[in-house]
Amino acid sequence: MKSAVFSSSAAGPQSLVLSPGGGSVTMKFHHVLSLLLLTAVTSSQNTSCKPGDNCSPPDCRCWNDDAVPGNVPVKETPQVIMVTFEYAVNKANVDFYNGLFQGSVNPNNCPAVGTFFVQQTNTDMAVVKSLADNGHEIGVMSIDGTLPATGEQWRNNIAQVRSAAVAQGVPEAEILGVRAPNLRPGGLDEFTAMAQEQFLYDASCSTSKFVDQSSLLWPYTYDFAPGIDCDNGEGPEQEFPGKWQVLVADLEFNGTKCASPSACTQVATQRDAFDLFYNSFIKHYEGSRSPFMIVINPQWVTYDFKREGTRQFIEYVRAAFEDTWVLSVRQALEWVRQPVPNANATADYPPWSCV
Repeated sequence: MKSAVFSSSAAGPQSLVLSPGGGSVTMKFHHVLSLLLLTAVTSSQNTSCKPGDNCSPPDCRCWNDDAVPGNVPVKETPQVIMVTFEYAVNKANVDFYNGLFQGSVNPNNCPAVGTFFVQQTNTDMAVVKSLADNGHEIGVMSIDGTLPATGEQWRNNIAQVRSAAVAQGVPEAEILGVRAPNLRPGGLDEFTAMAQEQFLYDASCSTSKFVDQSSLLWPYTYDFAPGIDCDNGEGPEQEFPGKWQVLVADLEFNGTKCASPSACTQVATQRDAFDLFYNSFIKHYEGSRSPFMIVINPQWVTYDFKREGTRQFIEYVRAAFEDTWVLSVRQALEWVRQPVPNANATADYPPWSCV
């Protein structure tokens, strides 16, 4: 919340004299000051984010702004799919991950790419560097895939994982995103650490509420707080200007909602896996075309039919929808900050270029 800061004169209230009626001016001063503070805090809490008024692009967006960024017509808005990965990345699973993108290219002839939120334990940073070299985005999780308990732990964890990736040659300036273990954002502790370490966004807040075609949300900033309630964990209760939240809207399958596809336990065939993703994708595509987040963990890709259904989905939507892109979270945010019609993105849009 935005807070007011009050200061008294150098002399302080102790220098005030008694009033003629015998009452202490000091006591009256403190009473008035308390009322002023209460009024200021209440006013701050009631301050709402107003799109285009007190919150404007490129570095501020309200959580309840349902307009397409830049007022680009929906039919001219590129639909972005963000395939994201988490926990350990190593030689045992990287081929599974790479296989999901095999044969898929974006409308500008650049390869389809994703975002890897890596932990340090059991991760081969040389493999991570090869992913970055191939155009994938690298983000961070915690050191060992468990949830930090304090602000200091959050800062140490995200800084240490980033340092390990940088030591292997991943450019520090390109490591901008954080995902909390178990999709459980750490609220004030996490975002304070993000601000201290100069991260740009969190991609941990899952929602089972904003999942319908008419209610899906675009990424937003915490210039005004709070944002939406996350299903697990919490967002910050105070402002973090310019820090973004990229939501994970729950998938739905046979009446079950799940933030991570691994949690939709009724998926039993390749067609089920395809439908799980496609049915949620089409809500985005036929809605306002807000970015569609997919969360892939190591367990999901150990099943051949789940892996193949995921690959089939990515390949199909790229072939069937000429205005659909498979991009990193950072690239999706760049479009929200600097929106252009799909035709311009296809022709010449540096944030999505692979040159």
